[in-house]
Formats: sequence, C-alpha cells, structure tokens
Amino acid sequence: MNESKPLIIAHRGAKNLAPENTIKACELALEHGASALEVDLRMCGSGEIVLFHDYWLWRHFRKIKAVRKSPLKELKQLRFNHIAYRYQDNICTLSEFLAHFKNTVPINLDIKNLFTNNVLLIRAIVHDVKQHDMQDQIWLSSFSPNFLRVIKKEFPEIRTGYLFRNFSLVHRYIDKIVKADAWHPHYRLVSERFLQISRRLKKEVYIWTIKDEPVFKEMVNQHFNGIITDVLIK
Repeated sequence: MNESKPLIIAHRGAKNLAPENTIKACELALEHGASALEVDLRMCGSGEIVLFHDYWLWRHFRKIKAVRKSPLKELKQLRFNHIAYRYQDNICTLSEFLAHFKNTVPINLDIKNLFTNNVLLIRAIVHDVKQHDMQDQIWLSSFSPNFLRVIKKEFPEIRTGYLFRNFSLVHRYIDKIVKADAWHPHYRLVSERFLQISRRLKKEVYIWTIKDEPVFKEMVNQHFNGIITDVLIK
C-alpha cells in the first residue's frame, strides 16, 4: 500500500467545466490539481471504443438510442448543448484520448458495456492501449467479474481493478478467480479491517466516488492508492 499521498483521480474529468469524458474535461482536471484520470469506455455501433458513460444517448443529447447502436460518424456530429458549459468538446475515441495523454498521468479506464461480446470488446480496448504503448500508464476496471477474468486470461500483463459497492465473502471469493490487481470499493466500505485485508492480499485500493469537499479533505490524508473524485482542488 502506498504510504505517500493518494492519487487524486478526476472522475470523468472536470465535468462541471466541460462535458464529461472528453479530452477538454480531462485537460481542465489536470489544470485544477488532479494527478490521474478516470474515464468510461463503450463500444460504438461501428466497432470503435469511445469515451462515454451512459448506455443511452438521452441524458446528454435527448436521443433515444444506445451508444452501441450508434456509428462513430454519427456520434462525432453530436454536440453537448443541453448544459451551458464554460468549455465545449465532442465525443472522442479511446485512441484519440490515449494519443493526447500519453506520457502524462496514470489513467483508469472503466469498462461500461452491456450486451457486448466480452472478448471482442476487451481485445479492441487492449489493441488501442498497445498501439500507443501505454500498458504501464493505464489500468482497466469494471463491476463485471467476467470482464476482469477475460482480461487476465487474454492479457495477464494488463493491470485490473475490481469495482464493488459492498464487501462480502462473495466478492473475496470472486476476486480469487478474477485476480484483480486493485480493489475499487465505494468509499463508505473502507475501514481499518478492509485496509488490513487489502494489505495482506497486496491489493491496491482506489476509492470512489468522493463528491463532497469535507469528505475529500478527510480521505486525502488516508493511505489509499487513489481517490476517484468530483472535487477539484484548485
């Protein structure tokens, strides 16, 4: 476990200043004190990996259509105009994002896809990562044990993080199968006992998602590897 200050991991970038999961939002997050980035990945209708959180386009674009049914050409034409952001940007591909942030800060890539061929999706993600030679700069996380199992089976050199909302013997048993390098617990789950177990099992710990400044100030002095947060510190 890191005894130094934890990474301040910007959750989808500075999403109060620019649209979430965009290059601009992530640039701004680094300008405002983040020391790492977290973004969400989905496969779009034409097979590319794009940065996007939701299954549907509705929240951002008022379109009742799934990302996985939308080709990249169509996604590139969409504009985040439902909120008056200070800065604008468009949906980007994982490849574009990696090219922009290569050799900068650690990056957590969070896999969001449902109803997608696991192996096809993971191979596409890892292809982009390896194309930019960024295996040592990123790690892949997911709530899905199956995604994590496939990643370690196909690409054992890729670091992984297991996301969970509760901590039980079931999760610990599953982790023996998925062999995650890191645990990503909800911050309310973290106790001294939890940290003792994680140290014993040599797990990195990245807590999520801190939305309030008082909680952030409390957590930032703890011995986690990283804090996934919406709070900007500058």
